[in-house]
Amino acid sequence: MWPKWLTLAFYEGLWDDFVEYMDDLPIKVLKGVLEAVAEVLEAIDAPDFLSTHQLGDVLAPVMPYIGHFLAQAGISQGLSLIAAAIAFRVSRKILTFGMW
Repeated sequence: MWPKWLTLAFYEGLWDDFVEYMDDLPIKVLKGVLEAVAEVLEAIDAPDFLSTHQLGDVLAPVMPYIGHFLAQAGISQGLSLIAAAIAFRVSRKILTFGMW
């Protein structure tokens, strides 16, 4: 009887679409700003002194200190504990057919 554009449901849907668009608008603006900043940063050339050195040459003097720090921090024990926990969880899933 009434045209579709005169019904309340049409205007409620239109309002919901507008609210959803306004929720996404700050994200779209931020994305545009960040893409513009990335384009500007990509346009800047690297200094000449960076092209003469390699990362390995720069980090070579500090490698023994990094290794000592990692040994003292117990990284190897922590990673083995994480690996054991993952193995336990996978084996539990397999044995109980994924019930847990």
